Amino acid sequence: MKSLSRHVLKGLAVLYLVYLAISLLIVLPAMNIAAPRLVRDSIDRELASELLLFNPFTLAVEARGLALTEADGHRPLAFKRLLIDLSLSSLWRPGIVLDRVWLDELDLHVLRYSDGRFHFDDLLGEEEAPEAPEEAAPLPAFTVKEIRLGAHTLAYTDRTRPGPYRTVQEDLKVQIDDLSTVPGSDGDSELELISDGGGRLSWDGKLDLATMQSAGKLVLQNIDLSPAWRYEAERLAFVVNSARLDLEFRYRTNWARDLVLDVDALSLRLHSIDLAARDLETYPETFARLEELLLSGGEMRLGEQSAGAESLALRGMELSGFEEGDTLSLRDIFLYNEGEAEPASEEAQTDPAAEAEETEEDSESSESEWAVALAEFSLTESGVSWATPRLSPERMEVRPLDARASGLAWPASEPSDFAIDLGINAVSTVNVSASLHLGSGDGAVRADLSGFPLSWVNPIVHEQLRTDIASGRLDLRSELELADFAPATAGFGIEIMELGTVLHETGEEAFKLQRFAVEGGAIDTSGETLRIGEVLLDQPAGSLHIGEDGQINVNGVLRERPAPAPSAAASPETGEDSNWRVIIDRVALAGGRLDFADDSLPLPFRTMIEDMEAEITDIDSMAETPLSVTLNGSVDGYAPVVIEGGGTPHGSEPDSEIRFRFRGVDIATMSPYSGTYAGYAIDSGTLSLDLRYALAGQALDGDNRIIISQMKLGEPVESELAVEVPLKLGLALLTDSQGVIDLDVPVSGNVDDPEFSLGKVIGRAVMNIITKAVTAPFKLLAGLVGSEADLENIFFAAGSVELDEIALSALGDLSRALQERPQLQLRVGGSADPVLDGDMLRQRGLEQSLLDGGLDALALESRDERWAEAVRARFAVLGEGDMLAPEATDDDEATEQAMSVEDMWEALIAATPLSPDALEALGNERAAEAKRYLVTEGGIDAARIAISYDLVSQDSAAHMEIGS
Repeated sequence: MKSLSRHVLKGLAVLYLVYLAISLLIVLPAMNIAAPRLVRDSIDRELASELLLFNPFTLAVEARGLALTEADGHRPLAFKRLLIDLSLSSLWRPGIVLDRVWLDELDLHVLRYSDGRFHFDDLLGEEEAPEAPEEAAPLPAFTVKEIRLGAHTLAYTDRTRPGPYRTVQEDLKVQIDDLSTVPGSDGDSELELISDGGGRLSWDGKLDLATMQSAGKLVLQNIDLSPAWRYEAERLAFVVNSARLDLEFRYRTNWARDLVLDVDALSLRLHSIDLAARDLETYPETFARLEELLLSGGEMRLGEQSAGAESLALRGMELSGFEEGDTLSLRDIFLYNEGEAEPASEEAQTDPAAEAEETEEDSESSESEWAVALAEFSLTESGVSWATPRLSPERMEVRPLDARASGLAWPASEPSDFAIDLGINAVSTVNVSASLHLGSGDGAVRADLSGFPLSWVNPIVHEQLRTDIASGRLDLRSELELADFAPATAGFGIEIMELGTVLHETGEEAFKLQRFAVEGGAIDTSGETLRIGEVLLDQPAGSLHIGEDGQINVNGVLRERPAPAPSAAASPETGEDSNWRVIIDRVALAGGRLDFADDSLPLPFRTMIEDMEAEITDIDSMAETPLSVTLNGSVDGYAPVVIEGGGTPHGSEPDSEIRFRFRGVDIATMSPYSGTYAGYAIDSGTLSLDLRYALAGQALDGDNRIIISQMKLGEPVESELAVEVPLKLGLALLTDSQGVIDLDVPVSGNVDDPEFSLGKVIGRAVMNIITKAVTAPFKLLAGLVGSEADLENIFFAAGSVELDEIALSALGDLSRALQERPQLQLRVGGSADPVLDGDMLRQRGLEQSLLDGGLDALALESRDERWAEAVRARFAVLGEGDMLAPEATDDDEATEQAMSVEDMWEALIAATPLSPDALEALGNERAAEAKRYLVTEGGIDAARIAISYDLVSQDSAAHMEIGS
């Protein structure tokens, strides 16, 4: 037995010696000689090594100073030492057990060629079509007691990128203890890596391959993110001057079946972010900077599809850019790649059926959407610098810019709170606060804008008006109630202070006001109602100037815009028509002023309407109830002006009435207009107006009462526009004894008529009155005293200068009328009818001749026989009857018949001579008699009445002519 044992031991010893001899004399040399040849023949690479060792005692394999070189000289792999040590415990423990796997000073270089190939593509072989997945086979049992990996450099070069792109990670240290696929073993692991740019990555955890789970902590410190930008730099329009990342979190994961991952204590910090435009010439002053983004208290549950954080804080964010045409610099450099996107292929065109399927899939997937929550968000110490031609100055500095939010969650169960505070150009401030349910879209928002200079929006104003806003600031406060993310109701107030505008063309002030305010504003979108409590205008002032060329300064202020396309909102197809109701309880104006000037006239004109106070109430765009308007003011500081009115301009049938009352306006200031259109300046006088205009539908009806007191015309003015009317006479006819012109001027017209102009209608009506007065002055005078007599002609009996009752009545009426019009001058001319008055004068001459011949006056008056004898005697004396007798006839009876005394009397009258000036003298006597009566009985100043020998006609009358 002992001998057998010795033989066995001796055999084992011999075998061991043979094993050692083979290992040392055959295997070890063969490894060093055959390995390079084998590598060259199998993968066409050169393998170089300092030494390949096999320890027959510990069953360890070691490679020292190994380097792998490819045909083009690229060395993808090199390390100082690789040690793999097989453990004797493999004899009794499950699977293969390794005591150590060490890899020291690894240099790994992955290379991608310019054609897109990797240097190891030939080792992968051709891709085969993937087979149907099979159930994963269990991992073979193995255990590594200690894994130690130390990498000197991990490099990646990509020649498809310009440069070419290269990044290097250094000083990788990996330490894993008890890595095993055998159930019940979980090893402790450590990993540390110094990244390109000096950052550090470390991992400390447990890894259980048997149960496919791990837990640990991952830390990234000061990681430089610029290598990631450099990899895509050619496709990006911006450069990363600096960007650093810190990340730390704890995790637990299991991938045995579905991936399960839980992350806790997550802290993310982005800092020293500096991004700028690559093309500084095209995009100057365009950059994005951030001092720090800090996410704290983060957690994530992959299985539960939930994530959240305690806070997200951004500090020191600076954005700078500009807008020019279609260019938005920040958008262009950060969102757009160079080049245009290729059009979608036909296969990529939208398929309605596929779209419907995607919608169904989306609705199904939405049932398992992620739940996300953020307790606090803040943005501090930040600002935005933005240049836009839409504002003036073009560059706006939004600083400070602070924002806060709390209670952010999705899906939302409670409202979240938001707040934004910012300043603009160190002048204006904006404050917004809100409480909003992110799920339903219901909430409330309050926004306040303070001290906004209105001159900043001049570029926008210039698109509509040829006017500059020279001064003015805006305050706005608003409160909105939201429903489904849309405004449901809103309350607002507006205040504009010290507004001033300047016209482009002349540089003169167009309009200004001290304060404009809208108070009690409310909007109800569901009821389509806008309601305003008060609109207040304090000290508004405007100018209306007419230049020498007749152009009004406000003409052309409004730029012509293309006519808008017909709105589809009220189209018959949709059947929808937005019909908002606007209600304004009160509009008030205080301290208003209008500066009016007209330089187009021969004499420049200027006046000022000041101290305007106005009130309009009950404005309702849909109500039939009338609104009320009241305006008070003064012309040139002393002549009061009152405008009152009311109506329903928004009713189905517009119906309104307005009254203008001017008192004591000094019309000497209106000389430019009187000189231009009437041919005379005005030395003095006052004007009062009481104007009423009523609008029923499109029909205008107006009554204008014009009262002019103590007007005195000045010197004539040469004007081509002056009307051909004897103005002085017309004014004298219209001016009463108190020096007052009192006119009632009715007007009417249709406002739809393109030729309708209220000024023209009133002017035409006034001129009609003056024209009628001048062309029919005695008719106007008769109307003053209610007379129907012909005051222009005072008729006398034939051959007489005595006034009968009719003539006396007419002269009485004329006297009263002249007393009403004391400025009128009267010319009186007498006339005589050659037939009627001539016969009467001859008759009186014959009668006087008979009286002179001895006839008794009583006989003449009674025409008795003595008168008849005298007539026969005179008849016989004048021509012995031959010249005065009727022609003889052949009829003996006619010849014998004697002429009657009456025939003889008529023949004597016709034969009585009449002095050449008899008729003229009669006319003059009649004129004198009319003047005598007007002076002595009518009380008219004799200086106002002149006898004119030019006023003659062929009738028996005293003729009157009006002068001034």
